[in-house]
Amino acid sequence: MIPSQNLARSCIVVLGILHLAGAVQAAADHEAIFEDALRAINNEYMQSWSYTETSVESDISLVGRYDPRRPSGERWKLLSVDGHEPTAAEIEEYADDKAGDNGDEDNNGVNITVDSESLELLEETDDHYLFSFIPSEDDEDFIEHLDATVKIIKDGPYIEYIDMHNSAPFRPRMGVKVSNLVTRLGFGPAAEGGPIVPRFIDVRIKVRAFMIINIDEKISISYGDYEFVGN
Repeated sequence: MIPSQNLARSCIVVLGILHLAGAVQAAADHEAIFEDALRAINNEYMQSWSYTETSVESDISLVGRYDPRRPSGERWKLLSVDGHEPTAAEIEEYADDKAGDNGDEDNNGVNITVDSESLELLEETDDHYLFSFIPSEDDEDFIEHLDATVKIIKDGPYIEYIDMHNSAPFRPRMGVKVSNLVTRLGFGPAAEGGPIVPRFIDVRIKVRAFMIINIDEKISISYGDYEFVGN
């Protein structure tokens, strides 16, 4: 016969083991959910889909159209600059900027900075999961100041967005102050029943260094009007 005190102690140990096993299983499930959603992103969409890219940087808006049916090096066409027809110089500059972005290379895949082993469930509804995570970056001085989340749509599954931002100003180095650091990537179907493709990228960085250097940049890129033009 086990004394009642020892029995209680044994129960606590067993419950602790069961809790740990449950946590390990949950972590494995979270990682599997994310990996399934990640695999849904089509990294070869530029070979078969035409689309429009709208970018806003330094208050300049550019609208361009990508079409993989055109010859390599000519697949991007500048449609407008700040709502106006582009000049010959603007068309040439745009072509130079897009010269290496033709869908032929192996590096056109989406770069995901999520450490899948660090995923923790924040919210679950009938439609989606919301996880927090630790970015898989080398610079720990930045990582510890970032709040990072990924939202996964269950009907897919696929990643709807990945968001990383600082919740308060921080100083990663002596003399350097980061007041705003935001990266947000969005994904969704190219068309009804179509592959999962990029839908938007938002980046914001505001840094002051050594009382001399001031960086305040905001870039927003959206992708739309996807059209299947493959075989």
